[in-house]
This record gives sequence, C-alpha cells and structure tokens, in this order.
Amino acid sequence: MPQETAPAGAGADAGVSAVKDSRGADEPGGSFDLPLQAATPATAGRVADELDRRPASFRATNPAVALDAALPILMAGSGTERVLWFVSDFRARDWGVASDVAAATRRLAEAGVTVRFIDCGATTEAVAGNLTVERLEVVGGVPAAGVLVPLEVSVRNDGVREVQDVTIVLREDGSSRPGARLAAIPPGGSASARFDVRFAAAGSHLVEAELPSDVLDADNGRVAVVDVAERAAVLVIDGDPRGDGRTGDAFHVATALAPGAGAATGVLPRVESPRALATLDLDGFDSIWLLDVPRLDPPEIAALETYARDGGGVVFFTGPRTQADAVNRLLHRAGEGVFPLALAGPVELPVKAASDPVPDIVVEDHPVVAVLAGRRNPLLDAVRVDRVMAAAPLAAKAEADGGIRRLLSLRTGAPLVVERDYGRGTVVAVLSTAAPTWNNWSRGNPSWVVVLLEMESHLARGRRRGAEWIVGEPAAIRIDDATEGTEVDVTTPPDGQVIRLTASAPAAGRTEILVPSTDSPGAYAARWIGLDGDDHERTIAVNVDPREGRLERIGREGLAAALPGVAFTLESAAALGGESDRAAGLPLMRPLLALLAVVLVGEQLLALVAGYHPVAPRSARRAAHPA
Repeated sequence: MPQETAPAGAGADAGVSAVKDSRGADEPGGSFDLPLQAATPATAGRVADELDRRPASFRATNPAVALDAALPILMAGSGTERVLWFVSDFRARDWGVASDVAAATRRLAEAGVTVRFIDCGATTEAVAGNLTVERLEVVGGVPAAGVLVPLEVSVRNDGVREVQDVTIVLREDGSSRPGARLAAIPPGGSASARFDVRFAAAGSHLVEAELPSDVLDADNGRVAVVDVAERAAVLVIDGDPRGDGRTGDAFHVATALAPGAGAATGVLPRVESPRALATLDLDGFDSIWLLDVPRLDPPEIAALETYARDGGGVVFFTGPRTQADAVNRLLHRAGEGVFPLALAGPVELPVKAASDPVPDIVVEDHPVVAVLAGRRNPLLDAVRVDRVMAAAPLAAKAEADGGIRRLLSLRTGAPLVVERDYGRGTVVAVLSTAAPTWNNWSRGNPSWVVVLLEMESHLARGRRRGAEWIVGEPAAIRIDDATEGTEVDVTTPPDGQVIRLTASAPAAGRTEILVPSTDSPGAYAARWIGLDGDDHERTIAVNVDPREGRLERIGREGLAAALPGVAFTLESAAALGGESDRAAGLPLMRPLLALLAVVLVGEQLLALVAGYHPVAPRSARRAAHPA
C-alpha cells in the first residue's frame, strides 16, 4: 500500500490511482479502485472489507509486479515522504538475491521510498506439515478402451518432519474409487503410489487425487486427463520389399505388440513400406518402427524428423539390409539427424566361453527394461546374439557427454539398444534384427514381448500425456476435425460455467482455441460439432503450480542478504495488533485526526452564527452537504 505524507495545505484529491476490475466481487483475485490518500484506519478497513469479499485466487503471483506498480504511484504524488507498506508471507523462493522481487525493492529504495515489510505468513510450526500433490500421470501401458493403464501419484512433504500414513482420495470421472496410501514421506522428500485404471469407452477421462486438508489446501489436489483411444495405432515400416510373411521382422514386431484377443494390449500395428512415411498423416500414430530399412528418400526423412521433433517416438531396428554409410550420411548427420548414433558396420559377436556366466544381453538402468533387472533372469540367459551393427567410435563420446542413453548392452560392453532425445520426441536404435536372423530373442521368448510393449509405451509417452496447464495461464485446446471460425463451448471449473470461444488456425497449422483465463484448477472441457457433423470433445487439466507448496520463509537475515544496502523494517502483522495508526511518516495520526475534527466542528459553528440564511430543515442540510 503506497502512502504519502502531504505537505501543509495539500488538497485531499492530490492524486488517484484507478485500476479497473472486470471481475465480480465473488470471483477470485482481481483489483479495485483506491484513491491515493493518507493511510488511516478507515482506508485500511475498506481494503480489508474488499479483500474479505473476494475468494482467494489460485494464481501464483510475483511480488515484483506489485512492487513495480507502486513506484509510479508514489512518484506521481506531491508528498514530502513516501512510504511503501508491503504485506507478504515472504517465501524464500520469491526473494533470492538475484530475483525480480529483490531488484524491484532496490528500485524503490533508490527512488527514496521508505520500505516497510509486514509479515503476514503463518509460523514455521504451522507450515511444517504441508503436503503437496506434485504429480499425477500415466506411467505405462496403452490408454485404449478396456485396457488396464497404470498411473502414478506423487506427494511431496514440504515440512521438516517425516509424515506417516498418508491417505490419498482418488476419483475417476467424478466417481470415487479405491484410494492410495503412503506409509511415510521423509522431510523435504517425496513418495509415490501406483494404481491402475480401466476405461470402457474412448474419449477424454478425468482422474483426480486429493489429500486431507492442511495449512495450504490449494496444493492438496491434482487432476490428470487420460485420452483413451479405441486402439493405439502404431506404424511399422518394413524394410523387406518381399514382406517375408511369418518369418520377417514386421511379423515378429507386430505380433509382439498385438498378440491377439487373448492378450489385449490396445495396440493396432499397421505394416507399410517406407514410402508411407511421406504419404500418410503421421500424427495419427502413437509411435513409428522402422525395421532394417536400406535407405529413405528426402521427403520420407523430413516427415519422420518432423514427427519426432513434435513429440513422436521412433525406433530403428538394424539388420543385413541396413547400410551404415547411408545411415550416417542421411539419417545421423553428425548428430543433427533422427538416427541416434553413427554406425561402423556389422560385426560378429565373439564366441562365448562355456565358463562365462555373463549373458549375451546385459540390462541397464532404464524404465523400459526395469522389469528384467535385478537378479539373474533365465529368460535373458536364453537369448543368443550372433551378429550386431557396431557403433562408430564417435558414438562413445556422444554417450559420455550424456546425449545417448543405454537400455541394453552386450556382454562385450558394446551397446545393443540406445536412445536419445530428438526435439520433444525420443528416438531409439536397436543394433540387431527383430526377426531371429542375427539373434534368437523373438523366437518364443516372453521377455521379447514385454520389452517391446514397454518400449512402445515409452516412445509414445510424449504424445499420450494429456494437455496440462498451470492455473492462471492462457490454455490452448486442440480442436480436431474443425476449421477456423468453428464455435466451441468450454465448460470451466469450479461451477461448470460455459463460455463460447471461436477456433483459430495458428502458424503451427492445427486448429485450436485459446482459453484466455484459467482462474480455477480442474478440468476444462471443450465441445464442438466437427466437419463430419458429429459432436466432439477434448478435455485439458489445469493445476496449481506444485512449487506453491514450498512455504519456507526467508526471515530477516535472508531479506538482508537479498537486499544489500536497502534500508527496510520487518514487522509481524500479529505484533502490530491495533497499532495501525502508527503509520511511518504519520506518528501523530491520532492527535491530528482529533485536531481535524475540532476544526471541522468549529467551521460549522462559525457558519451557523455568521450566516445570513435561515436554518434549513435537516433533510435539506444533508442534501447541501453530502458526506
């Protein structure tokens, strides 16, 4: 609250700072008009009344915005002393030495403003037990109709003591389901619980997680949207022009991803030749698998790289048709292309000694193969690898630099399966065949099916992750099967209010709507009529920033370190109590108010005695002298 001490004779309307608020008093957040005036109990009371009428906002606010807004108001006045009262809970994460808040405070001090900080935050003991739902997401499986999908919820303990026996309430599409329980969460740490969901119908489905009430309820809940398809389409590019029926690479990959009705995986493989990369709409596929492809033409490479950069997952299997020089020149391109590493060419794996206990395949620390890790696995012991595509020497440097991650290695220490990020997507290289040509892994070994299904889920995670936004941000919702100008109804939380928006086609080419304001967390559901005449719906999740749960306080010493050379006072709101009239710059507020009252009464008496007009009725006097 800016406060200005006016010089003698200054008028009461020295300046007005007006901030118009389009939101109603019952909506969260917002601002209101407050004339620039001396700080009095009446002024403070009006501010308090306005704040009491408004629900607390879920938005994460930056104190620097308020500090910067106060500076021009103070400098525009004509007072002799400028004082800023700043009321905050002074969280440590907002007040770092290099933060915007510290810089804004220094600008005020350099302008000659006296800064008075009022700490209204809860005590350290009160915030010690705050818990935050920091994550709720799909962690595997294929989100298809009728298929079990694993989710994981993670809770962070922002307090200083271990919290035990934490119950998490879970809901699916608004209906209660069995909850989750965490035995203990260490101080400053997190704990997670997994649970499975199964949705019978395709479409956007909502999953909610909620904790019991604590000192900060805003971070106790989280929502996630699971977009369920009838089947997850996977594109399999067969490099064999003959398409060797039930013996080729495509057969062994397709049957692992979709074994049959007895083991529904939700995956629908589609086998095509390489030219399909340039003719099909790749956005409709969960992932793309290229199996021992001799070479790709430039349009096919461009389409594949665009797909991966936009979040798609691509896996390459090598084999006898793979040309190492073509891969290096066209697909790898010294690390700029979509192939994860440079190749040297095919090599034989040295014959294993009978006394060597190490299997041909060694499991690395990676979620795709985590199910095979740990103690010795007889399924992997049965795998024999005869031939592989060797990585070029430069690949070792890329791996050491952290750009390449291993999933599986050979007993020789050489890589067998590697991955790296490409744009927002993930690309994987398997340096052997899918068919039992260079190895026997796909010949009736159950671990082959397990790893391929885990890999498909891993590759598609970027595309399957439901759209999620932070409360307060404008949120974009993709509108399929529609054109620019399509009218879309959006149902918003918390009370289901419907707003109508018009779809646009931004530079990216996809039709979407932009929800300009997301003031409340929850599910925002968009509904429209598509070009096919059918009703369509897509839902996004909006959540409170989980960093809001970090309530560590900076304290007086921390403020002094963050604001070197800035003079300030720090007082507790509770300690001030009823002494609000002792405003800085106005130490004689009460005597001055009493003197003003005496002067006003004397003025009225003088007017009554010396006036030449008759005394008007009380009602007329009220009209002539409005309050």
